[in-house]
This record gives sequence, structure tokens and C-alpha cells, in this order.
Amino acid sequence: MNLKPKILICDDDSEILQTLNLSLRSSFEVTTANSVEKAKKLVADSDFDAAVIDLNFEGQEHDGIHLLDFMNKQSAGTFLIVLSGDTSTRRIVEATRRKHFQFIVKDDGYFQALLKSLTSATQLRVASKAQAQIKYLTQSEAVKNVLRQVDTIIRSNSEAPILILGETGTGKEFLAQHIALNLKMKAVTANMGCVPKEMAESILFGHERGAFTGAVANKAGLIETAHNGLFFLDEIGECSASVQAKLLRVIQEKEVQALGSNRTKKINVRFIAATNRDLNKQVADGTFRLDLLQRLNTFVLKLPSLRERPEDIIFYANLFINDLSRDGDRFHLTSDGEAELLSYQWQGNIRELRNVIERIIVLSTKTSIDKAVVAEAIGYGRSPHEVTVTRAEVVESNARKEEVIKTLNEFNGNKRKAAVSLGISEATLYRWIKEFKLNNTQSAQAFRNRFEVLT
Repeated sequence: MNLKPKILICDDDSEILQTLNLSLRSSFEVTTANSVEKAKKLVADSDFDAAVIDLNFEGQEHDGIHLLDFMNKQSAGTFLIVLSGDTSTRRIVEATRRKHFQFIVKDDGYFQALLKSLTSATQLRVASKAQAQIKYLTQSEAVKNVLRQVDTIIRSNSEAPILILGETGTGKEFLAQHIALNLKMKAVTANMGCVPKEMAESILFGHERGAFTGAVANKAGLIETAHNGLFFLDEIGECSASVQAKLLRVIQEKEVQALGSNRTKKINVRFIAATNRDLNKQVADGTFRLDLLQRLNTFVLKLPSLRERPEDIIFYANLFINDLSRDGDRFHLTSDGEAELLSYQWQGNIRELRNVIERIIVLSTKTSIDKAVVAEAIGYGRSPHEVTVTRAEVVESNARKEEVIKTLNEFNGNKRKAAVSLGISEATLYRWIKEFKLNNTQSAQAFRNRFEVLT
């Protein structure tokens, strides 16, 4: 998600446009216009957090005052800054009769004043927009329970780490952003699944000049840049043993040591980690440190997969349809289209669902999203054999689950007798019970009531 403030710079001086674009684009999403007419078209199509406007547009039909008036009517929420070296007393006086803008003289020291003004003016608006974007919408009671836990953790003022568990695509990063914004903390993110293993320590902890070939200057790591904020480490299960050891030190001692340095720096960072792996199994296998897991799991938030919350499948599908539809299009799901969405396993979870809906919106030649349209979008890019295998696996999994429930019911929950009847070991039965998320303390009939199989 791009949370940079969006600013428009309108000036007929190409050198000014280029200079400001290069100077500001690291902190802002910059759009430039060299004419009032072009700026008006951009304003009609986009919502800008701030606009920097010159007054004098020599040889053009309209001047900066015209654009000020236009934006006050069409884009009332945009913060307006007049940046002008105009020496025309008449135009300056005319401009100052307008309200809701700031005037900065285009002199030798104008840039620092402009940067300060843009930063302070856009911070609140962007934070407000971000808060609205991050709102975690769901129809699932399980996810609502997770959000209630988040609220409790935030109100506690605890600084302990948070561990988010869930399959790929369930929204772990989105939940971390939700937490950061509710804590009103800046957030820095690293995804260990994308970080080259040989560069991981340098990227996370920083390095000093000469620490390795190519280290030509000192560089702060991502954790240090999160000082007084929140650091989100996604896919922590991918970390090497050496990275795990350093992370443990950062969390325990609140200090970080760059590669090639014999000094440590104190930092104040709140940690959130996430993974789609079973960290307890990794501890048992010797690939993850038990002491690090114990430091991370003070608060554990488990996001269920999409197939475990079917009520969200149609809910999110309709949200994505509304979000992705082109102007004038009225896409809608038919009843058999909904049934097709519900029958699919969604191994890629919410991310996969969004991709399928976007594929339909872009490629479909009709606006009614029926069973055939959904099936085609799900199978897009796969061979018929791959799709067939996937559906066969779904049927087999559901049938096995039904058989386990039925057999446990016959033997009143006695797992030893049920395993013998099924022709499997007790260990395999326990694995299936865990895989199907059947509660060991409930009767088999209760399993059926709670975990209805979608067919």
C-alpha cells in the first residue's frame, strides 16, 4: 500500500518542475503540470493531498489564481500552497484575497520552507486516509475475535512482540498495518521470503564501510530505521540461524549491532513477526530457536484460511467486484457463480480470490459472473489436468473428512478404535484431526455441526 502523500506541482518553469520532482519524490508521490489546463484535468481525475501552484503563467489563457479558485471548488480537501516569484503587486494582492492557502516566496531559501509546509500539511490527511484504508472488513466471527484481541493488546500499552500466524494470502501484512495505525506508530517492513539470504544481516542490522566487498559506506539497517516505531518481520520462519541469534539480541537487549562494527546502538522498536510456517515444528526440527519463539509469542494472532470462513468468500468477492469494476460496468455474481466460488479451496486465500475477480473484470465479455465465468477464471493459465487434479483433491479431502467424522461418531470418539476401523495408525488419525481442525474434546456429532463440509 502506498501511503506517500500525493502532491501536484503546477508551474510553467520546466526547471522548477524537474528540481522539485527530484527533491520531493522520496517523501511524496509527485505529479507535475506545466499549464493550468493540464493541472485542472489532473485534479478532476485524482485526489491530491496538497498542491504547489505558481501565479504567473505567461502566454496562457489562465493564471494561478484561476487554478486556486478551481481547486477550492473541485478539491476542497487539498492543501494549497502558492509558490511564486511574481513581482506583480496586483496579482499578489488578488491572490491574498482568497482563503485557505499558504504563500511562499520563490527566493533562494524557499525549498526548506516548502518542504516543512508540505510535511506538516499532509501528515494528518494521509494518516486519516490510511486509517480508512486499513479498516479490516470481515463477516467472519473468527477474524472479528482476532480484531478484538488486537484492541485489547493495544489498550494494554504492552510493548511485547506480536506473532501473526496464517497461510499465505490470509492478510497477515494487512493486519500488521492495521495494528501500526491503531498504535499510531510508523512501520518498517521486511519480508524474509524476498530478502537474499547472503544480504539478510546487512539489510536488517546494517553494515559499516568495509564490512564486506561492496560496502563502500556505513548503512543503517531496517530495524534501526524503525527506531521509535514498529518493525514488521514477515516470513520469520525463513530466517537463518545467524539472523535468529541477532534478532533475539535485538528483542532482549533493545540494541542492534551492524556488520563490521564492534559497537551496539540502543533502539526502541515494537516487533511484529508473521509466518505461514509451523514454528513449533521448526523448533522440534532444530531449524528455529526455541528462545526466539518464546520471545515472539507473548501475543499470538491466528488468521484462519479463507476456506475456514466461507462467509467471507462472497463478501470479499463483492467488495473486489465493486472496487475493480470499470466506470459504467455493473458486474454481479449469479447464484451458481457464488456456488462455484464456495466450492473452490482457495489455497492462495484472499490474494488468490482478488486475482480471480480482477481476471474476471478485465477479461470477461459479460457482466453476469456465473459458474462458467468463475471456473474459467480459476483455471486461467493452468492446464486442464492441473485444474482437474485440484478439484479431485478437494473432493478427496472432503470425503476423507466425512469418513473420519463418521467413524469417530460410530466409536463415540474413541480414537484407537476409530483408527483400527479406518485402517490407519493413531498418529495418522491425530494428524487428520488436526488437519481438519476437529476439536478433540467434542463429540463427533458436534464436529459435524461445527465443521459443515461445502460440496
